[in-house]
Amino acid sequence: MRIRYLIFIFILFVSTSLEAQIPVILRATSSEQSDSTGCNFVKEVCRITYDAILSGKAKLWDSPSKDIQIYPSGLADIEKSTNTTFIDQEIIFIYEYWTNSNRDLRSTTTGLLFSNKTKTGEEVAYGYVEFNDLQESFMRSRLQTNANGNYNTTLAYYIYNKNYNYKILQFAGKVIDNVNASQLIKDNFIGTNRFNTSAFSTNEIPQKMVTWILDSNNDLVASKREASIELIQGIDSFLRSNEEVFLNLGGDHILTQTQSKNWKISKIEVHELWKKIDNKVLFDPISVIIFINDSAMTEIQYRDLLKMDIKFGDKSWIDILREKPFQYYITQINSQQILRREGFQYQKGLLTYDWNKITEFVKYY
Repeated sequence: MRIRYLIFIFILFVSTSLEAQIPVILRATSSEQSDSTGCNFVKEVCRITYDAILSGKAKLWDSPSKDIQIYPSGLADIEKSTNTTFIDQEIIFIYEYWTNSNRDLRSTTTGLLFSNKTKTGEEVAYGYVEFNDLQESFMRSRLQTNANGNYNTTLAYYIYNKNYNYKILQFAGKVIDNVNASQLIKDNFIGTNRFNTSAFSTNEIPQKMVTWILDSNNDLVASKREASIELIQGIDSFLRSNEEVFLNLGGDHILTQTQSKNWKISKIEVHELWKKIDNKVLFDPISVIIFINDSAMTEIQYRDLLKMDIKFGDKSWIDILREKPFQYYITQINSQQILRREGFQYQKGLLTYDWNKITEFVKYY
C-alpha cells in the first residue's frame, strides 16, 4: 500500500508543470524545530504574529476565505474560553505557491493558519492571517535567537529560505498524509536547490550579540590577572577623578543605597556585537554597565564610552575591551542565557568553531 501511494505521489509530481504556480500547504511543528536553525521558528511566528494582531498591523480572519474578521478582543475571548494562548501553539500551517523554473526555485507565501488544542484535546481555531499583513513585522521584529542564530536575521529570511523543519500537507491540491511522500516531493521538486536565492543575493555577515562579565572578585588565571586588575583600576581611577560622571551614572544613589562611602568596582558587564568576517572574529562594544559594590550603575552606551578618556598607554579602554587580554566569562549569546559553568565552552566555540553549531560544540566537545 505504501509503495502504491509513493508511486501516486511521484506521478503527481511529474504530471505537474514545474513552471506552474503550485499551491502548497506546509505544516510546521514546534517540537520538531532544531536548535541548529538558531530559533524555534514556530514560537517566533506565533509571538510576532500575535503582537501584530494586537497592535492592529495584521488582521485575523476566521479562515483563508476571510469571511469574518476576528478582532483582538475576540481573540482574547477565544483564549479565555478555551484556556489556551495564541503564542503557545504546537503546529502552524503555511499557505504558499511554489514554482521551479530551470532550478530557479521560488515560493510566494500567501498566509498562515493558526490553531491550538485544549488540555482535553479539543481543537481551537484562532484563524488565518495574510502574509502581506505580516511582512513588515517579519522583516523588522527582533528574533529571540539562541547561540547558533544570526543576531540580525529576520523571520522573513526564515520564511523565504525555508530555514525551518516542515512537512508538506498539501501539494497541487492533493493531501499528503505520509511522511515519506512529503520527503519524496522535497527530493524531486526541491532537491539540492535553495528557495528565493535572488532575494538574498548577498551573504549575511554572521553576527551575535554577546554579553560578558569581568569580575574583580573572580579567581583570576595568573597569566591574565595583571590585565584584569589594570582595567578595573583604570576605570576606578577615572570615576574618582571625574565625580560628575560618577554621579550622573547613578553613583550617589548607589552610595545612599549601600550606606557606604567606601566603594569599589566589583565587576563590569559588557554588551558586544561579535562579527565573523573571513573566519576572523571582530568585536564591537555596544554598551557597558559598571557595578559598584555589586550594584549596577546606569548603562553606558557606545557614544558615551568614547567620551570617557580612559587610557592604557596609547590605547583607549575600548581598544582593551576589544582585545580582551583579561579573563572574562560569557553570560548571554543573543537571547540565550549561558550557565556559568558552560561560559568557557561557549567562548571557545565562538572563537574556534562553526557559528551555526555553537550549541553542538558545547554539548559534544
